Amino acid sequence: MRTAYFIPLSEESHPILDAIFSRAHTMWGGRFSLIIPCVDGIPSVAYWPWLKTFDPDVIYSYVQLTDAQQASIHEEIYPSELRLHADGLDPQNPRYDPDLPVAPLSVSTVLPFAAMPTFLDQKRGIRVVGTMGRTENDRFLMDSFGSNFHIKNLLRARLASFGSSLLVIDDADHLPRHAFVDQSETVVPDSTSLLRMMADNPRDRGLAQLSAANCPRLVLDDRVWASSFNLVIGSTVADRLMFWNARFFSAGYRDGQDVDLCIPPKCLRDEAFTAALGAFLTRRNFVNEGYGNGPNRVTMRSISLTGDELDALLPRLLGAVPHQSFTKEHIGAIDACVPNVRALEYANIAVGQHTFRPPSLWKESYASGPELRLIPPYPEHMRLVPPEQVDAALGAWAVDLDIERSTDHSPYSNVRHRWRLPRRLRVTRAFTLHYQLNEPNGQVIGPRVDSGGLLTVFAVPDAALPSITLPTDYDAIRIALEKGRDWTPADGRGRWDQLPQLCYAAQRSDAGQHFFGVFQMFGDLNAARSVILHRFWRDQLARLGATDQRAHQRHDVVLRHIERRMKKAPLNLAESQQRITLANIVLQAADAERLNTPSRSWTGLLEDFEALVANFNAENPLPDQPERDKIEEKRITEHGLRRHVQLLCKLGVLHQGYEIKCSKCLHRNWIALGDLNPSIICQVCHNSTRAPVDQPWQFQLNGFLREALRRHGIGPLFWVLSRYQQHNRGSFWFTGPINIFFDENSYQKRMPETDIDLTMVDQGQVIMCEVKQSERVFEKPLAFAEAVKKLRPDVALVAVMEPSSPALEAKYEQFRNALAGTGIEPKLMTLNEDEDISNEPWF
Repeated sequence: MRTAYFIPLSEESHPILDAIFSRAHTMWGGRFSLIIPCVDGIPSVAYWPWLKTFDPDVIYSYVQLTDAQQASIHEEIYPSELRLHADGLDPQNPRYDPDLPVAPLSVSTVLPFAAMPTFLDQKRGIRVVGTMGRTENDRFLMDSFGSNFHIKNLLRARLASFGSSLLVIDDADHLPRHAFVDQSETVVPDSTSLLRMMADNPRDRGLAQLSAANCPRLVLDDRVWASSFNLVIGSTVADRLMFWNARFFSAGYRDGQDVDLCIPPKCLRDEAFTAALGAFLTRRNFVNEGYGNGPNRVTMRSISLTGDELDALLPRLLGAVPHQSFTKEHIGAIDACVPNVRALEYANIAVGQHTFRPPSLWKESYASGPELRLIPPYPEHMRLVPPEQVDAALGAWAVDLDIERSTDHSPYSNVRHRWRLPRRLRVTRAFTLHYQLNEPNGQVIGPRVDSGGLLTVFAVPDAALPSITLPTDYDAIRIALEKGRDWTPADGRGRWDQLPQLCYAAQRSDAGQHFFGVFQMFGDLNAARSVILHRFWRDQLARLGATDQRAHQRHDVVLRHIERRMKKAPLNLAESQQRITLANIVLQAADAERLNTPSRSWTGLLEDFEALVANFNAENPLPDQPERDKIEEKRITEHGLRRHVQLLCKLGVLHQGYEIKCSKCLHRNWIALGDLNPSIICQVCHNSTRAPVDQPWQFQLNGFLREALRRHGIGPLFWVLSRYQQHNRGSFWFTGPINIFFDENSYQKRMPETDIDLTMVDQGQVIMCEVKQSERVFEKPLAFAEAVKKLRPDVALVAVMEPSSPALEAKYEQFRNALAGTGIEPKLMTLNEDEDISNEPWF
């Protein structure tokens, strides 16, 4: 579990650092906890990119955070829990120990691994540094090596076969208390003796080193810090912070080794200590510029000491360590200790390992159905822990779930899409709720989304992971909008269901239901794109009465009809005759649109297709193409058309049959392929006629599809989806038009306050779209801006299915200005016919 801490940047924070260091040293991977300095209660801006890249599972704050700050942290980082320290700043009760929501996996689980023989050292067992008495207040020992009473007791009992303790006990404490020291334990009187002892015994380790061993952690590519032993000289809060966070810069393969020390300046005034430090560095420092190349190097760093003061200390250390390269560096401020942009860009999570067998971070499990019940993978080092010692009391670790999607929108047959979840739109509640780690009395924790979009849950030994439900795209987005803000209040007061949600309710609109039906009819985006966004089929859809042009174009036709009938006379609705004429015109137009069900014959389809092929060949000529190749190419393309029409008939997009006009009553009968008989009976007058034998097949369009394209304008939705699907290779999911109700009153009245035409999640990025057929119907850019301000997507997209125009650019500029400073990225998408509409003679 990755943990980040917020602390005030002041000298009064020493007890806080003492508590954090002590707690972190007891956790597997705890040495790689990140500590963020805060000024005036605000986390340092310089550390924010580092915090986002670190991607903590838990954030523990010793500074008070406003509701807006908490919401921003949950929106951008998505910790499983953000917790405020309750009593640490109360002078009457100075308790600073971090009260984490879940006990992370104990560092004691690393001891069996650390006790194993190495390639160069065939011994078994280790000695773990500890302190007792007044040495527990020695910050050099506690910061650089660590100590824990519980680990000392384990080494005397359950873990005795793996090692013992190397205790630092002052003589004044040791003599009257020798009965409290076990016979297996070694005792030294002070830090000077400890350094000499460790110089002679390479298997002596501190908890600070063990808590950094064999754990997945953020690896930063910083050659300057990683190429030398980090010797921090200073005793201020800033010095200790620099020492702690600089551990991230060390090379991953050195995890668990001695790579740093934090020394108060007064210690270097002691010649005996300086000599012991020299012996320690000579024997235990192997940090250099490469994998064993060049001399071992040490860099003295300090924030509190000036460059001149470091220069004065340098001769003492050079005399104590004559064969190592020493440099010094004065750090101007704590904000200068953050990784640069390149280091964060190329940072990755990895496990440092000294063996030749690389550890595997991933375990595959197979399941089917909408519900997953998984056994968690165990950390690699735990395979060496004796089974009888494995229980839930050892603590928890994080498990990232990389789940294949059952509904795959990948445009490529060899690429399978996977679930990548967003952060701003909190969908984890659709997969699993908060749960107990170990029933019936285990700690309660919630899932989270990591920086890569993976669902993260937490596991303890001998317990299964929570049941994972795989939602539909619509359910995931709906639940996120209605109930997604389910974090526990940071102060522990109140319930998650008292938090303000993004909206009261979200439901599919009429257009959304038609969009869903059409998508289900086609089966996938590839099939839908091959029809709705293909030049040939767009022409056929228009002939079949299913133009995707929205109502304003049909309005133009009706208006021209009105002008002809009214003879351009001023319209006066007060006159009854003009009202009757107007009503008749509208009814005639409606009847013509509703009653007309056109069909296309195979001959007509083939003629139009041949014209498209001819145009394509004229635009893309092949020089010196033999006639035989032209004939074969024509045969192949026509065969492709036949296969595609057959597929559309199978999907129900087209209905194959005959339209036969009755010679007696003039009714146009549609006889589907499955209803063909030698005799055709009129559906109205029951007149019988023989079935045709020389008439080409005819095709009608599915009525639901015609209605969806013509009345609900879903064509542009598939255009937007196609554009985004084509560039995506990892994860892409969406839902169609939804109505948004911001309060209960509007929901009860069934009066949505706004609607979102399309919501896409592209590689974990939420994109909410206003999709229009033309600029003319994009009437309210500011209303859309106000809606997305409340719903908080990553991107707000205005998509207009026509080329850009000055009028559209002006409306988009209003929209873009309205979103300035909100953290929502505005985008404009317009039609590029050459790229968006296919005119190729294949499907």
